[in-house]
Amino acid sequence: MIKDKPYRFKPKKKFFKRTIRRGDVVSVNGVGSIYSFKDHYSKSGNQDSLMLAGLSHWQQRMQEGVIPREWRIDEPRLKTLLDKDYFVLPPDFRDQSENELLDRRYLPYFRFPNWHYCPILSCGKMKYLGLTSEGNQKCSTGHKSEKSLVPMRFSVICKNGHIDDFPFFDWAHQKKDPIKDDPKKDNCDNRHLVYQAGKGGNNSILSVRINCSNCDASESLARAFIKQENFNPFENLKRNHKLCSGRRPWLGSDSNDRCNNIPEVVLRNAIKVYYPVIKSSIYIPVDTDSERNIYEFLNDVDQWNRILKRIEDKDKLKIYLEGVLDDDKYVHLKLDDVFQGILKKESKLKQLDIETLKNEDEETYRFQEYNYIKDPTTKENAHLELSIKKKSINEYKDLGKYFSNIFLVNRLTETRVQTGFTRSKPYEEGSDDKMIQRLTTDHSIKWLPATVVKGEGIFIEFNLKTIEKWEDKFNFKHLDEIKKNYNDLRKIRGLNEQNLRNKYYLIHTFSHLLINQLSYSCGYGSSSLRERIYCNSSSDENLMQGVLIYTASGDSEGSLGGLVREGEPKNLMRIIKKMINKAQVCSYDPVCLDHKAQGLNNTNASACHACSFLSETSCEQSNQLLDRTTIIGDPKYNSIGYFQDLIEKIN
Repeated sequence: MIKDKPYRFKPKKKFFKRTIRRGDVVSVNGVGSIYSFKDHYSKSGNQDSLMLAGLSHWQQRMQEGVIPREWRIDEPRLKTLLDKDYFVLPPDFRDQSENELLDRRYLPYFRFPNWHYCPILSCGKMKYLGLTSEGNQKCSTGHKSEKSLVPMRFSVICKNGHIDDFPFFDWAHQKKDPIKDDPKKDNCDNRHLVYQAGKGGNNSILSVRINCSNCDASESLARAFIKQENFNPFENLKRNHKLCSGRRPWLGSDSNDRCNNIPEVVLRNAIKVYYPVIKSSIYIPVDTDSERNIYEFLNDVDQWNRILKRIEDKDKLKIYLEGVLDDDKYVHLKLDDVFQGILKKESKLKQLDIETLKNEDEETYRFQEYNYIKDPTTKENAHLELSIKKKSINEYKDLGKYFSNIFLVNRLTETRVQTGFTRSKPYEEGSDDKMIQRLTTDHSIKWLPATVVKGEGIFIEFNLKTIEKWEDKFNFKHLDEIKKNYNDLRKIRGLNEQNLRNKYYLIHTFSHLLINQLSYSCGYGSSSLRERIYCNSSSDENLMQGVLIYTASGDSEGSLGGLVREGEPKNLMRIIKKMINKAQVCSYDPVCLDHKAQGLNNTNASACHACSFLSETSCEQSNQLLDRTTIIGDPKYNSIGYFQDLIEKIN
């Protein structure tokens, strides 16, 4: 393990910090990702390319393997869904703190790619550095002006998540037969490799060559990036390079898999090198006890686990609690109150039917959130992590026909957990789990990295009767074609078919248009807002037709209330009317309006970048399954929009 970590770097007497956003460590820059840190040794502004190590190496960085309570996250539903004891915030580096366990904790990184080269054009000598090689690496040729070695830009990946250095040696020698050409030169090795850029230092792939200074073998890298069906650029290489090496450098040097995939050549910082797999959850209190002391006591992870072990035997539980409550820390708690709190928490867990989450049914998972928000017993300021205020739909006047309920979410807590990652293509629900590379192979580690976002939101529930009336007046033929295209795309990706309800297109499109409009007035950019769609697909058992729009900044510790303010009756009516008015015209009309199949694999109807798309971080469907005509209608196809009556009032 190298010592030059992002949170601490100590060459001689100097201290260098290599920083990275905490929220990114649980997403795009998580375990197994490659990140380019500034090389503090290099005067030329070079960067070190490092890969975040697996969770077993994180745990080694904790004193005695203990993870401080301050970094632990307790999310009951996600714990059950993912079968984990708790989740952990990435450590933030601290020189000194009140808790010694928090001092000088940093993230562990390995060096990757391992192949480096000298940036001096007349040299280009290549050198292989180990995963744990430390500090500044210089060219060994002896230049007057020594230059730090630069990491190579090229790697190979496979769809099973493996990654390795490009096989430079075998690539350069693939057309060379040392015995036939010159038996005396049958002693080439890695030390003889030279990176040769084009004229004037041109680093275009077409001009880059790998040379051998010993036998004069040479090969351009251009052919390695040719993408043709049934073409394998490694066909002329040794057998071990025709197939994936199964290398997993984030787990250490001895962690290779057996893999028979044909590798794909990529630039090390290409998007397809790393796709994080994220599970998110809106916190639902499973214990709303008015006494905060009891709440905190029972929600201590270690404490609750000890209680669960004794919960079947009330006598053993009583003896245990009497011993614990004798401690000065809990002397203010009464035994009877704690017992009632345990029973209440246990019943809440059962009420949530939390065990059903083990089936990984996303619809069931969201239905719990949907029901909790709508629960008439849910009160404002009832809980620190979730505060919901129901507004009377009558206050919204013209909108009362279209929506059943509108809730202002003053406080909400979203937990995002990274369960793994994929390479080559992103993971989607229903994909083969073999695609996912785990963050550790140590089964004793019962936690995952996570981050918590505290924000605000607006929850809007559509009127089911109005939706049913609208469905009778809308022509869904083109949406059926979109659904087919979408499922065809899912089949190509190895995913299960999805049976989407017609109302999904309406709710999803409405969400996009509303987020775009809110971004002009709420104080948050559209990329800082996120959608969470609640819509049943498979059956009518979990009937849902709503959307939650909420703040989603990765490192957010709260909000200023700008989004909730826009949810007030006067503001929201004005915003939705403006939204509908804008939706009637797109700058690409009539092309956009008339197109009934456009976007990725023709999975959108009347929707494009100019009118309906959001940033990829905000949309749950990667800007697919959108149609403006569900909102505004289309007379050409005898389709009546959901807000047709409101449009007539506006106009």
